[in-house]
Amino acid sequence: MSRFMNGKYAQLEEYVPGEQPTDMKYIKLNTNESPFPPSPKVAEAVNRAEIDKLELYPDPECKALVKRLAKTYGVEN
Repeated sequence: MSRFMNGKYAQLEEYVPGEQPTDMKYIKLNTNESPFPPSPKVAEAVNRAEIDKLELYPDPECKALVKRLAKTYGVEN
């Protein structure tokens, strides 16, 4: 058992997914997948938001990631 895992979870069994057909002729409700594509307006908005960021360099200090990791693990950054 990992030293990071709480002992009360030691007896849990891992989830094993059932059969996952790959021929795309089924709607797989057990995986919460939708048979419908997103609205073209949604796709356009998401794509536009990402395209608008392509001209920028990413934060070299990864401040948002560091902040989130610090919060998740309860440490100060």
